[in-house]
Amino acid sequence: MDKKQKISKATMSRFPIYLKALRNMQHEGKKHFLSSELSEVTGVLDTTIRRDFSFLPTDESLGRRGIGYDTREIIDVLNNVLGLGLDEPIILIGVGNLGSAILKYNRWQYTVGKIVCGYDSDMNKIGEQFGVKIHHINDLAETFPQGCKLAILAISHDVQETVDYLMELGIKGIVDFTHSHFTVNDDVVVQPVDVVVAIQELVLKMRANDE
Repeated sequence: MDKKQKISKATMSRFPIYLKALRNMQHEGKKHFLSSELSEVTGVLDTTIRRDFSFLPTDESLGRRGIGYDTREIIDVLNNVLGLGLDEPIILIGVGNLGSAILKYNRWQYTVGKIVCGYDSDMNKIGEQFGVKIHHINDLAETFPQGCKLAILAISHDVQETVDYLMELGIKGIVDFTHSHFTVNDDVVVQPVDVVVAIQELVLKMRANDE
């Protein structure tokens, strides 16, 4: 198969799932894996995994019969395709109930990096939570992590103003928990997270299965 062929959106959407699972495998000391093993932890058919891997741009064939795939090699290739890095710094804007829950869950250290600091307008939240430094939002420019491109947005006020400021500082990707409408530059990607919409989509899929 021609590995220069354009990778489909469906395949690209599964790559982060593989990467997360493989990061955990690597952390556990697993140097090689079979597609069947990756299938067990991701829920993706092993035939689909092998087909997806055939699109990965490498000079040599991936995987060896009886041994499987090299964990580090696949991680490196997936990182290159997705443009992700282990030490990708992430900032959190808004440390209310939701923001605090996100900080407590801060388990991205084996996938795309981790939250390195948070920001809030409430002086009572300034300090440290779950090992993460919390700054006042007014100090964003002075304390902005060098090279940071990812932000998690968990605020309910001044959303557009905050987004504009984040873009000025170099943010290129936003995970949006605000449920608010805002606009971004063409080179900025927004990933909304809405539990209500997720439940609605789940119900529609359940109904489709019943038909």
